[in-house]
Amino acid sequence: MQQSTKGKAVYDIASEVFPENYQFNLSDFALFLSVMKVKKAYRDVLSIILDEHNLKLKEVKTEQVVLNRSGKRAIRLDAWALDWKNRQFDVEMQNKTDSGNIKKRVRFYQGLLDTPILKSGKKTRYKNLPSTVIVFITQDDIFGKDMAKYTFTEKCEEVPELALEDGTKKIFLNMASRNGRPELVSLLQYMKNTNLDNPDILVKDERILELDKIVGEVRQSEEWEAVKMNILEIGMEKGMEKGMDLGRAETLVKDVNAIMKNLGLDLAGACKGMGITIDEFHKAEKTAGK
Repeated sequence: MQQSTKGKAVYDIASEVFPENYQFNLSDFALFLSVMKVKKAYRDVLSIILDEHNLKLKEVKTEQVVLNRSGKRAIRLDAWALDWKNRQFDVEMQNKTDSGNIKKRVRFYQGLLDTPILKSGKKTRYKNLPSTVIVFITQDDIFGKDMAKYTFTEKCEEVPELALEDGTKKIFLNMASRNGRPELVSLLQYMKNTNLDNPDILVKDERILELDKIVGEVRQSEEWEAVKMNILEIGMEKGMEKGMDLGRAETLVKDVNAIMKNLGLDLAGACKGMGITIDEFHKAEKTAGK
């Protein structure tokens, strides 16, 4: 089959963008999803996070969409799982923490995870809601206490030792900290720099060794090659769009300036002649870097 011009362009520059020694890490969204769809890998990661050596998962899904029945915003879970104790888990790789409110995002996720479980009617039993653990993994310390792990459960303000026991737990993992269980810190540092030679890995736990083996298999798979090509193609398209926007902006600025110079019009008159507003002209100037 003859390769398309676009496909050939993607292939030709792939070696420059992804050289042979280039490394995707588990903190990279694409590799994270590709690895976490493997049940053993998900189990190893979750086992270390929860400190449960005998954890057994029943079902694993990546990029699971949970619809909002009210017709409003839905959610797309990075990596969802169900264990044999009927507990459900959601693990999110959240590298960008500078925009949005992760804490309230977790709250929204919890609500939508519960919504589709119970059916309407008198036979509905809230006790049938499964326990839920939501995990967000971040590069930065969003709480500023230098902890590798922050775990939140509902408790009574008046009686701190009184737990609500509503079956919900929210965990935030911080790759920037070394304060935590050696296995957990090692896992987080492995995610940040996915190589067993990483000096920040404190202990080479058997689960991390198995995880590394799976990562190696994923990296060598045809499916992963296709994922990389897709990433590259999307990047090229965005770059082309940016280039076209820049070209249009530069042309617009040049034309407006030419009208002012040749016809003796002010900026307002020149913009009116071009069918744009002054704000649009200044926006084009900014895009063109002038």
